[in-house]
Amino acid sequence: MRRAALVVLLVLAGCAVRHETPEGIVIEHNALHPELADIEAQKHCARYGKKAVLVKRTAAAPSPSLLYMRSRVSIYDCVEG
Repeated sequence: MRRAALVVLLVLAGCAVRHETPEGIVIEHNALHPELADIEAQKHCARYGKKAVLVKRTAAAPSPSLLYMRSRVSIYDCVEG
């Protein structure tokens, strides 16, 4: 039972990568958990020896790709540093 609850929590708190390049990444994520997008962006940029810098975060809105939970889109640049 605990495992099933954890899986549901991860799905609801999850994030979806919309676009990624060595220069940056765009991530759709649950509006209540922007830290998940921050972590994913840092991991992505680290693959190129860079760090992620948040450029823009949209207002919260329902999202079909995240089970109609309120989501935001965060845009990060990968920068040297």
